[in-house]
Amino acid sequence: DTTMGLSTAAMTAAAEAVKTGFPFLAIHSGTDESVSTGETSAARVAAAWVNTNGDLTSTNKNFTGAAGAAAQRVGYWSASSGGTFGGSQTLTGDTTFNAAGEYTVTSITEDQTVTG
Repeated sequence: DTTMGLSTAAMTAAAEAVKTGFPFLAIHSGTDESVSTGETSAARVAAAWVNTNGDLTSTNKNFTGAAGAAAQRVGYWSASSGGTFGGSQTLTGDTTFNAAGEYTVTSITEDQTVTG
């Protein structure tokens, strides 16, 4: 049984809504992807999402926070402070701010992948 999910046009429209609604990124120290708690002291940065046929990507986002602080998740936010939490993804690889308090998210992708 082969069924079609949402069309590329529908996914592109949905991604545009996310792109517009959640244009800021934050680093979180907790591991629970479903909650907004644990945001680090690093200022939020603009995501500058790129929408390619409904897949959103953002690359090379630099944060400055506390040296050695945990960096477990990248969160999506509606505003540069306060605002609405839109979700997050767990970070892989290096999960701490460096000795200078810097952390770089090299790449984020939100796509239409389905597993089962």
